[in-house]
Amino acid sequence: MSPSSRTNADRTSRLGMREIASRVGVSPITVSRALKNPDKISPATRQKILEAIEREGFIPNQVASSMRGAGRIIGTMVPPLINSGIAEQVQGMSDEMHDSGYQLLLIQGDFNTAAEEKAIRALLGWRPAGLILQAFVQGNVARQILAASGIRVGEISEIRGKRPIDMVVGISNFETAYAMTGHLAAKGYRRIGFVSTPIHGNDRLQQRRIGYRQAMTDLGLHYDPELEVEVPITPQGGAEALRILTARDPKVQVIFCSSDTLAIGAVQECHRRGWRIPERMAIAGYGDLDLASQLFPALTTVRVPRYEMGRQAVRQLLRRLSGDTKAPSVVSIGFQIIDRESA
Repeated sequence: MSPSSRTNADRTSRLGMREIASRVGVSPITVSRALKNPDKISPATRQKILEAIEREGFIPNQVASSMRGAGRIIGTMVPPLINSGIAEQVQGMSDEMHDSGYQLLLIQGDFNTAAEEKAIRALLGWRPAGLILQAFVQGNVARQILAASGIRVGEISEIRGKRPIDMVVGISNFETAYAMTGHLAAKGYRRIGFVSTPIHGNDRLQQRRIGYRQAMTDLGLHYDPELEVEVPITPQGGAEALRILTARDPKVQVIFCSSDTLAIGAVQECHRRGWRIPERMAIAGYGDLDLASQLFPALTTVRVPRYEMGRQAVRQLLRRLSGDTKAPSVVSIGFQIIDRESA
């Protein structure tokens, strides 16, 4: 690094909000408002501040700001983002926070109590304004930590099965699976297999399986535990599920997959075998990924507005943070059965 570039770097690293304020001729609080609440200062003053920030290379100290209690961070814990449905939710959350002047802090967790507790402790260490968690909090210790923190907590995706810590936005995964199983039965299918990713610790998948089982019973269809299988959430997992189920019961007529990713793998396996869909085997999915409508044949699936779910979760949390005592604790955003050519 040259002496001149080192001097510039040293100057930038030392430059703070007070220096920016001095260059513009305003108070440090005015600079802070220009960054966080620009509508509270005049456009001309804000423009001068922004020009000084750009000219001097000023970067706000977000960590220090958070520790001082600025409260403009909302933390979220998500499972591995291989699931594009989760990615849609996170995008919705991020967009809504951006529009509201908040920043999203994301930490990856997993569907076990130890990972959940670790992620929640890490999030709380940033002193966020609130948290949005991508499932019901499972562990008692994690729930106790959140209760002791006094922080607002939004849980997302599932609305059935547990009482929320504070508020929850999502759907009843029981109802989605019940509705899809009923839809398949109404089309004449009687031997319906169910495929999911590993269910342990995942409240959404647990409710989908319960919904499938209940529909089979209520509709007078033969429920067979052998027609349930758990596989990794990959197309290869969906292909393997089809191989397992057809080996267990060659008369299985349709496979209901708890994710479109699995369903796509099952469709590909049918093509490899030369099986016509839905004549030889019908396939249904869950999630309505972009690829679902472009698949051949187009995939029958459950559509869940996950992007809107993420935005709505942020809106509800911000209502609580603003002191709105009328904000509901449970918000259902609905779903649709999308009937296409695969089943």
